[in-house]
Formats: sequence, C-alpha cells, structure tokens
Amino acid sequence: MIGLGAMGSAVALSLARRNASVIGFDRFRPPHSFGSHGGSTRVFRVAYPELPDYVPLASRSGTLWEGLEEETSTRLLTRCGLLTMGTEHSGTIRGIRYCAEHCDVPVEQLTAGEIRKRYPAFHPPEEYVGCLETSAGWLDVDKSVEQMHRLAQDFGAELRMDSEVTGWWIDGRSAVVRTTAGEHSARKLIITGGAWASKILRDLDLPLKVIRKTFAWFDPLIPDQFAEGAIPIFSFQPRSFYGFPNIRAQGVKVAEHVGTQEVVDPDAVPAAGECDKPPLVETAARFLPGLAGAPPGDGSRIVRVSNCLYTMTPDENFAIDRHPEHENVFFAAGFSGHGFKFAPLVGEVMADLALAGQTAYPVDFLRLDGRFA
Repeated sequence: MIGLGAMGSAVALSLARRNASVIGFDRFRPPHSFGSHGGSTRVFRVAYPELPDYVPLASRSGTLWEGLEEETSTRLLTRCGLLTMGTEHSGTIRGIRYCAEHCDVPVEQLTAGEIRKRYPAFHPPEEYVGCLETSAGWLDVDKSVEQMHRLAQDFGAELRMDSEVTGWWIDGRSAVVRTTAGEHSARKLIITGGAWASKILRDLDLPLKVIRKTFAWFDPLIPDQFAEGAIPIFSFQPRSFYGFPNIRAQGVKVAEHVGTQEVVDPDAVPAAGECDKPPLVETAARFLPGLAGAPPGDGSRIVRVSNCLYTMTPDENFAIDRHPEHENVFFAAGFSGHGFKFAPLVGEVMADLALAGQTAYPVDFLRLDGRFA
C-alpha cells in the first residue's frame, strides 16, 4: 500500500481484518498537517445536496465509525447536529431538503428568527432559513487515524512510517514498490496517496488539482455562545463558511469550503499566516459577532491557523477504481474536500476490490469509466 493517511489507514485495517498480508508505506507519520486530513476535526453528515448517491454510503460510514468506537473504546464521532443556513433558493438548502424528503435523513427546518433565538451565536440575515441535520456531527481526525493504525497493526498489518515511496512498477504478476529503504513486492498494490496521487499515478494523467485550504481557530468574544453543547456544527451559504463548537476549549475552528489557491507541488505548500486571516475574520464578523466582534471583526482573536490540502477532481466526486492497465493495482483518490467521513467505508470498498475484484457497495458512479476523458 502507498499512503497511510485517512483512507490508507482504513484500507490497511479492512485488509488485515480479512487476514490479508499487508505492508503499507507513508513518507510522513500520520496524523499530520501536510496532507488532506489536517485540521483536527472533520464534518460528518448524511444529507448530501451535492449528489444523493452519497447518502447510503455516508449512512453506512456512520455505522462503521460507531463500530470502531466500540472496538477501540474511543470517542471518534460526536453527533451534535449540523445547521446549514442560506436563502430558500440556495442549491444547498434545496438539496438538503430533497435528502430529507426522499432519503429519510432527519432534518429540522428553522426560520432566521428561530435560529437566532435558539442559537444566539448565529446571526443569519432575515431572508435566510436553516436546515438542522440532527444526526450529523464531527469526527476526531487524529484519534481516528491513530486508532485505525493501531487496530490494523493488532490484526497483523506492517505499517512503515517515514518511508518515502520513490516509484512503483509491475513485474510479471507482482507489483514492486521502491522506497528510500529498499524495494518490496506484493501480489496487489493499493494507492491512497492523497495530495500526492497525481505524482504516484502519473501514468494515468488524472486531472487532479490540489487546493490549499486554511483553517483558523478563534478565542470567542462570548465563550458561552460557542461552548460544546450550545451550538451544532454550522455552515453559512453561499460560500460554505463553516465551523465547529469550541471543542475541548481549544478554539472555535472556522473555514471556507469554496475558493481556490491551487498548489503546483504538494511538497512546497506555503505555511498558513497573516495573509490568510482577513477573509475568515470578515465573514465571522458578519455571521458570528460573538466570535470575532462586530464587522470588520477582530483578527487578534485568532489563536492559530493551519492548512490542509484538497485533492479535487473536475466533478468533485471521488475516483475509486482498478488501474485500467494493471489488474492488480487499485486506487482511491480525489476526495475533493469531503472524503474523510467515508474513510471506513472506502476501506471496505478497496479491500473488496483487491481481494474479490468487486464490491456490493453502490460506488460505480465513482469509477473512472470515461469521466475525465
């Protein structure tokens, strides 16, 4: 295996559970802040306005996360709800309502006035409405990756961190992986390279674009409004400005899902800094004055900033498939900033493909199948 971040750790665990012999490599030591899983927390949701095909997959992922929690005696998924706010005409609002009506996702409808009364932290404009997905929540990124690594090793997987892969090729019926510590061969190869997928799979010429995203953690001006239990995860449309409660009193994390700062080389990503703060401060002041103060906001309330990398496909859907030229090579890439919640499911899918050649999960819409021709 190449790559042991969120997806790679889940794949290694699923394979090892099935008594497969597993060896995996990662140039870093996940969890870390260099790739796609950086930032400590990720949103878990089942309503998928982008594409309802994801709804059954997200629902199954929630069950798998809860199974991992029970198995490891570790809290990984906190279901505190997700409140999405926007106008009646917002595509996101309409999409969530579709999922509620047609996919049985529990969603509560709120007016702007009801939102402000229930959650004083939020100041949506009068024309906004809210969709509260009550079964949504947040995932603890670091604990999730750490526990999947530990469990995979308990089942016999060999995970080699700080081991950079410098190349791979097919030799007869075997896949050979060259690392900085030597060469290794196996009957099957699975590639979950995150932001480095284009480099690792350069022979496929996948149209993957790496985007640098920045998070900021605020020390809230009115702490009680943002305490755990006081608010759900939140999102304001149309720019998908989103955030989390003040988890463990370590700061209120906010970010924007949309927007692009393309990264030519994931090995040379600029560190997050002062230039990244103003847009987040400005939007926070508009919608969350108890966080950053009234507009234009107080940037000094930011206690830290950090990066992560989105690896985008042109249609923003994942790319999961067998290599078209090599029947013993499989890959999962291009998770486009919304993949972490699916990690345990992707682990099962990739284990199915590698060991059985097919999967019962409805993931055909994620195959290459001419999508980027």
